[in-house]
Amino acid sequence: MSLKVTMLGTGVGIPQPGRSQAAVLVESEQPLLLDCGAGTILRLDQVGASLEALDTVVLTHLHLDHVSDLMALANARFLADLPGLQLFGPEGTGEYIRIAKSLYPNLAKMDVAVLELHPMDSISLKGFDIFAEEARHSVTALAYRLEADDRVVVYSGDTEPSPRVAALAKGADLLVHECSFPEPFDVTNHSTPKKLGSMLKNQGIKRVVLTHIYPQAAGCEDLMAEQVIELSEVPTIVGWDMMTLTL
Repeated sequence: MSLKVTMLGTGVGIPQPGRSQAAVLVESEQPLLLDCGAGTILRLDQVGASLEALDTVVLTHLHLDHVSDLMALANARFLADLPGLQLFGPEGTGEYIRIAKSLYPNLAKMDVAVLELHPMDSISLKGFDIFAEEARHSVTALAYRLEADDRVVVYSGDTEPSPRVAALAKGADLLVHECSFPEPFDVTNHSTPKKLGSMLKNQGIKRVVLTHIYPQAAGCEDLMAEQVIELSEVPTIVGWDMMTLTL
């Protein structure tokens, strides 16, 4: 059975053409959504994803550009008289949902079941074995390794280049990794091409897709991919919304 990865949202909190906020749809036996930033609901409809089948979301962290459409997705299922949403995410996810629901009395009866995850946790979900690891960001954040049918996809979420994330991605068929800014930006909490490329060398990764692209990278996308390739020796492209990869 093939594994399909659709880049629903490859952008950040700043609007830009062709890029909604962070979201990745991974499909094996069943669909699984990784992050749910603004624009995700629209992108799901555009790729023909079934609202009925999509009942599970895994969050990397709680920054707004990764969760903006989460309550909208839960509300859509509620209005369609579908069962509640399963939500997995880092420490603090349960409190976030409690507060969000308290702001909208009409959603008080909406069912969102939350399980918080921690680095090195593992779960089996929707046909995937999922492994969590610590990402290096400004808030508590996780990266995930998803294994199904001898295929491996790793999603970094937001992170600086991290040896722990690189080790998580070892041997992956596909690594979806943030690369927020082009060279010569010097940033913390996010990745740039040269540091990322150096970190990924010799990890046996087969393919990399760069995501979480800031407007400052407009026009530099091909160069960013080339710089990662030069240092990592791994085939690399920059992701765009609606891009689909089949493994």
